[in-house]
Amino acid sequence: MKFISRIAASTTLVVVAFGLGTFAQIKFFPKTTDDNPVARIVLNIESWTS
Repeated sequence: MKFISRIAASTTLVVVAFGLGTFAQIKFFPKTTDDNPVARIVLNIESWTS
């Protein structure tokens, strides 16, 4: 059971870090988002809702 909680914590940390990196990339370097598939998805969703 210890291992499962450690894996879940590690996965959460990776997802949060990747999300923050993507947010920073969109916010500060919007021209470089073509190489990041997550950033492209986020920008597509933003363009649909506005």
